[in-house]
Amino acid sequence: MKNRPDPRTGGAPFRFLQAVRAAAAAAAAVACLGLGGCATTPAGAPEVRLDFPSPDSGPGRPALDKPEQRHIADGWQALRRGDAAAARASAAQAGVTQASRLLELQAALVAGDHSTKGLEALTGTAPDYAAAWLTLSVAAEGDANEGLALRAAERGADLWPDARWVDRYQTLRQRWVGDRVLTATTLYEQGDPDAALDALEPALALDPRDRGALLVQTRALIALNQLDRAESVLAGLPRDRDVVLIAASIAEARGDSSAAIRIYSSLRNDPDAMLMAVALAEQQGDWQTAMDLYSALPDDRPEKAPGLRAAKLRWRVSVMPPYVRDALSADEMNRSDLAVALVTLTPAVETMPGGQVPLLSDIVDMPSQQEIVTAARLGLIDIDRLERRFYPLRPVTEEEVRTSISRLCKLLGIAAPQWCGDSQSDQCLSFTQPITGNQVVDVLIGLAAEEAR
Repeated sequence: MKNRPDPRTGGAPFRFLQAVRAAAAAAAAVACLGLGGCATTPAGAPEVRLDFPSPDSGPGRPALDKPEQRHIADGWQALRRGDAAAARASAAQAGVTQASRLLELQAALVAGDHSTKGLEALTGTAPDYAAAWLTLSVAAEGDANEGLALRAAERGADLWPDARWVDRYQTLRQRWVGDRVLTATTLYEQGDPDAALDALEPALALDPRDRGALLVQTRALIALNQLDRAESVLAGLPRDRDVVLIAASIAEARGDSSAAIRIYSSLRNDPDAMLMAVALAEQQGDWQTAMDLYSALPDDRPEKAPGLRAAKLRWRVSVMPPYVRDALSADEMNRSDLAVALVTLTPAVETMPGGQVPLLSDIVDMPSQQEIVTAARLGLIDIDRLERRFYPLRPVTEEEVRTSISRLCKLLGIAAPQWCGDSQSDQCLSFTQPITGNQVVDVLIGLAAEEAR
């Protein structure tokens, strides 16, 4: 009986099996090379986390022959096992190529050497070699060189816009620029502009054109009254809503309200900016401008109707005869002044029917005679019907003013104010003695605005 050959030691079946296995291994090796190296870490050996790609992967990688590819792949696997010495040996076997040089520098990085000099030289000679730039970014980060790390990460992501490398660049930028801008913003909002500027320094050193950082910087400089510096920073930014608002705030800080109004109102499609302009116009007593700005607001803005009504009344007062202006600005309001305020600031009552025209002996030849007669005819202010006297020069009492305003509200069909003493509300109204024209005017203007709602 013939002995059959052992398939483990020879014979056609064994040779065929060897050929199949060799072909499969070759195919796997080619696939691994195409992917930038496959893990062949022995069971139980920890794999090192590498934040950079294989030297023979990505855009700009050098052309390699098969032996060079094999040595680079072996070196990459050694790096993944944390074996820097084996990686260097593989780099030496691969010969003198940009890929072997990168592998050598990556081995030094894994061994703890974060020197960037060799990697900077490599990216200088191979400016489109994405893997070299990405490795340089990791080395620079380890060397605490934020500027170089960020620039290299950005260049690597531009060359190789894979999600992993784009995410790395964005993560570094957020950490070194975005987070610092957020910190500076918080410090500014907490009322510490000096600390805000300090927090911005490293962010602006990395990106002097970062828009968010520059906006916070200008606001902090305005808070510190460094207006020339703020204007200089702002001049380098494209004109948009935020830039316009800050420019207006600089004008305000300089005390140039007219310029600030012009700047705010240039944002015609921005109701909030228009309202900022309105507020300045009202502070200046420029009621014509305030009316124009209120008129330009969209009809659905709740501030429009009452604001426009109040501005029109203020404007009306500004062009009234001197006796009206004197009455409304009186340091101590008398009964004549009260009648003038009631009728002037609620012009609708002038044409209201009702009541008998009283004959009052003590208002003859007074400039406020017409307003007094109207107030008395409609019962807004009590008169002495027996003596036919109004007592126009007698100072008003708080009770008198409250009664007149409440009667006026009833006449107009609007809710009367909640007077302190009658109400425990935090919104209740009261007058301080002596009762000035401005106190009464403020209440009546508010009622006119409420009537317009």
